[in-house]
Amino acid sequence: MQQTVTYCERYFEFEDAVTVNQENIEYLKTYLHDNDYVVKNFDMGSKVKRSLLIAGGGGLIMGLLLLALCGLSLWYIPLIAFVLIAGALGFFLVSLQKFKLTEAEKHQVEVNEGINEQIEALKSREEMLVRQKDEYYKGLQEKELCAIPLEYMQNAAQIKGYLENGEAETIEDAVAIFEQQLLMQEMSSIMTQKAPTPIVDNKERFGDPLEIIKKNKKAKKKSLFKK
Repeated sequence: MQQTVTYCERYFEFEDAVTVNQENIEYLKTYLHDNDYVVKNFDMGSKVKRSLLIAGGGGLIMGLLLLALCGLSLWYIPLIAFVLIAGALGFFLVSLQKFKLTEAEKHQVEVNEGINEQIEALKSREEMLVRQKDEYYKGLQEKELCAIPLEYMQNAAQIKGYLENGEAETIEDAVAIFEQQLLMQEMSSIMTQKAPTPIVDNKERFGDPLEIIKKNKKAKKKSLFKK
């Protein structure tokens, strides 16, 4: 029975690790975005409008200053200054926003590549964990240790406790006691409401994948520099 408990505990350690690994993969996928998402999130239209308003305001201020200096007789000078300054400033600001959008698109491509690398690494780790978990389950069967139904394997230690404290004489009796307790718990759960599971920040659990991308990028630059 103790061997069964030991194998079960190890088996579910691997199963928990696989579950956490899968949750990490799903978390990383939230950082993957296509180019349409970047463009929509950047909101180029509103940024262009704001840039043109700033350019128009700058040109108007300069035009009014020149109008005050030159007077109404030379009204065409402030007008020309307004057009030139507003046009040049508008062109510069819009070009700047286009440059920022291009940089944002490039950054997202780098992020996607880095995230996909991390996901592939986690998938490889998951394959290894699944193999190890299957080997432990195979060991349970080959050693004929699996005296407890598979659905109760996670509770092997609790079932073993019934044998140790004398409540049961055989594993079958211990399993029966455990099933009886499960039934009682199900009945009592109908009368009570389960407290909500606290929300855990995935960034706290798995870390910031963007920091990993930055570190990998720096490492690549260092290796290129050494060459």
